[in-house]
Amino acid sequence: MPYKDPEKHKEICRKYQQENKEKIKEKEKEWRENNKEKVLEYKKKWRENNREKIREYEKEYKQTEAGKKSSKITSWKRQGIKSEDYNSLYDYYVNCKNCEECNIELVKGAGGNNHKHLDHEHSTGLVRNVLCGKCNIKRK
Repeated sequence: MPYKDPEKHKEICRKYQQENKEKIKEKEKEWRENNKEKVLEYKKKWRENNREKIREYEKEYKQTEAGKKSSKITSWKRQGIKSEDYNSLYDYYVNCKNCEECNIELVKGAGGNNHKHLDHEHSTGLVRNVLCGKCNIKRK
């Protein structure tokens, strides 16, 4: 039976939600499990309908510090670089100012011999050093 007072109805709903958080969470999880295809189809349609919005968000995000970090770590993973703690590795990489082989000052950006590279053993994926482009090529 609907409540005549909408504020009272809201209050009762809020109280129920507060007192039954775990029960609600479990029911939602169960619904998602039973409706996986519907959920996937909904998400697919949403992504198709919001393609430009997603691109714009991603473009803006990649300009932030968190976005740059995420992109760099994702790139390392694609290259096969292995690490127990990618966050510490990223901090080490970012704060390394000189090549650990020839001591030349490293610069940001692409190209040039003094561009920063994370050198790693290709067979194991383990990191060795932060090097300039010239020293990185010599190591291969």
